[in-house]
Amino acid sequence: MAVKRILVLLLLIILMFRGLLLVNSDSGQKEVFHDTYTKALCSGTTCRDFEIKCLGDEFLEMKPISGFVTFGDDWVDLREEKELC
Repeated sequence: MAVKRILVLLLLIILMFRGLLLVNSDSGQKEVFHDTYTKALCSGTTCRDFEIKCLGDEFLEMKPISGFVTFGDDWVDLREEKELC
């Protein structure tokens, strides 16, 4: 029984941080939390990590969270190109 309660509590915490809707007490309107994630953006063999914020499919903000990293000339970026949001 205690394990079941812990699992339900963990699920609720995860859903809360994934962007559930909250009612704004001032206006009564719903606000959607934005999604935030990190992504390394590269140009040639030089990359830098960024924090990216989106609201659904809409790009909001991007800020660097690391310095530049340069890989050797034989480095190949195997990631598939994807939209930021």
